[in-house]
Formats: sequence, C-alpha cells, structure tokens
Amino acid sequence: MNGATSVLEAQTLALLRRLAREQDARCHRIQDDAAAQAAEIVRKARAEARARVHHAAAETRREQERALLQRRAALDTGARQSRQGALGAWLEQAWAALPDTLQARWQDSGARAQWCRAALAAATRSLLQHDVLQIEVDPRWADDVAPLVRDHCRDGCTATMTPLAGLGAGLRIRAGHACVDATIPGLLAPRARIASELLAEFGRRGATPPAGTAA
Repeated sequence: MNGATSVLEAQTLALLRRLAREQDARCHRIQDDAAAQAAEIVRKARAEARARVHHAAAETRREQERALLQRRAALDTGARQSRQGALGAWLEQAWAALPDTLQARWQDSGARAQWCRAALAAATRSLLQHDVLQIEVDPRWADDVAPLVRDHCRDGCTATMTPLAGLGAGLRIRAGHACVDATIPGLLAPRARIASELLAEFGRRGATPPAGTAA
C-alpha cells in the first residue's frame, strides 16, 4: 500500500511539473504573440502617423503653391492691366498730338515733298485709272505741289491741278470715282489701324509708357 502511494505521488508530481512547464511555455508564447502584436500595432500606428504627417505637409505645400500661383496671376493681371491702361493713355496723348505733328511736317518743304511723292506713288499702286489724275490741293500749296506732280507724270500719266480752298495740309488724288486722300483727316481716318501701328512701333522699340502717364 505504501509503495503504491509513493508511485502515485511521484506520477502526480511529474504530471504537475509537466503541466507547469506547459503552462509556462504557453504563457511565454502568449506573451511573445502579444508583444509581437503590440509591436505591429505600434509600427502600423507610426507608419500611419508618418503618412498622415507627410500627406498634411504635402497638402500644405500644394495649398501654398496654389496660393503663390494665384498671387502671381493676380500680380501679372494687375501689371498687365496697369500697362494696358498706361498704353491706352499714352496712345490717346499720341493721337491728340498727331494732327499738329503732321501739320508741322507739311510746313517743312522737304517733308512736304516726301509726303506728296508718297501719295502719288500710292495712287499709282491703288487707283485703276492712275494714268489720268485729278489733284486737289489747297491754293496756298499749289505752287509747291505742281512741280512734284509734273515730275511724277513724266512716267506717262496726265494730271489736272484743282485748287480747293480750306483743304489744308496734304492733297487728294482722284481717278474716276476712286480717291487717295492724303490730307490730315484722310490720313487719320483709319484710327484703329494707325493705333495698332503706333503700339507695334512702341513695342518694337521696347519702350515703356512715359512717366506720368495715367493708368
């Protein structure tokens, strides 16, 4: 009886030790799994946090870039509008000065001769019946214009001089029902084209609107 009890106790102790070892091992595995899961959770949380920070920083940069582009566009628009306003004011000033400028050129004998030759050449190019011309000129300038007309007509055309009081600077050249109007009002009639040419010349020279030009 005592021997059997000893064997039973020994077996019981061995079983309890084995259960204890298995429990310890299971606890270690659970702890290891928990630690691994916690580490993975922390890793993912940190990665998500970094991603959120990166996304927020990228979005902030994009917003700053958009704001900068909008500001630049606003500045460009403002500068363009200011320049257009200045050019418009300058163009008005230039246009207002043109009649007096042309009048001054007509008063100069050399410029007046060049003016007449250019008008006669334009008539030859554009008038169908340019071999028979009627020249209208202010009586004050008839004596100055007549020799230029005669020189032009040496190429085979005939011309009739018609004094026209009040015509002012310049001349008109008629052939049939067509007319080349080289008076100051006639030269300034195509305002849109002249304004475009003035602005083009202004741009070619790389000029800026004169100081004091109102926008």
